[in-house]
Amino acid sequence: MSRSIRLLALGALAALAGAHASAAETAPGGAWSLLRAHYYANRELGEVDEGFMHVEAPGSTPDPAATPVSLHFGDGARGRIKALRLFIDNNPSPVVATLDIGAGQPISEIDFRVRVDRATAVRAVAETIDGKLEMRSAWVRAEGGCSAPPAASGEGKVGDVRFRSADDGKSLQVGIRHPNYSGFQIDPKTGDPIPPHYVAHVKLTAGGKPLVEIESGISISENPTFRIVSDAPIATPVTLEASDSKDAHFSATWNGAADRAVAAAGGTH
Repeated sequence: MSRSIRLLALGALAALAGAHASAAETAPGGAWSLLRAHYYANRELGEVDEGFMHVEAPGSTPDPAATPVSLHFGDGARGRIKALRLFIDNNPSPVVATLDIGAGQPISEIDFRVRVDRATAVRAVAETIDGKLEMRSAWVRAEGGCSAPPAASGEGKVGDVRFRSADDGKSLQVGIRHPNYSGFQIDPKTGDPIPPHYVAHVKLTAGGKPLVEIESGISISENPTFRIVSDAPIATPVTLEASDSKDAHFSATWNGAADRAVAAAGGTH
């Protein structure tokens, strides 16, 4: 997708979110009622069985720009979820990420760090392989996560990738060094708005098979990090392919030894 189309899409999301916010006082269910109608129409949503799936997030986050959110999948869900959307209802861009999960992958948990702009529901809607929808949510109190200034830069360059695995090989954390600017931040040195610049797509394969594919946006925190937990050791090599909103492309392969790989970067800025 070209940079101009990505920015237009971001603008459309922000406009849609603005409509959600302005209508929240009068629409039954607030912003979520509009999001649900847009993405799921009248399809039935299961909302009861916490053993099937649940969302874990802090009720009050100490860092609204990097709030941990975990999606947990029970025995009945593992290997049966093919797609999932993560929403933060009251964020300027409420769709945090859309995930396609590899067929039959026994994933039991996926963790993110996200920006939370104000008190809101954080919810996941999963579609199972038989076409059913399941939704779970958590409530988070926060303020200003999308406009929080960038953190001080550390070691590395944009596109560096770090893999970190548990000793038993059943969990893998993948981090991409990237500013992931939201478009709502102000440069503390100049006072000028910082244009949006974010990781838009991440594809992970494990042992040559699809593991998870993620379409993401400005609600993911700076230096996007994803942690995947599986019932079985995650096969190697693990290959990451990613692109951002300026059409830069990054790739890295992890063979289970060193925890860091410097991604090959390319594309048009």
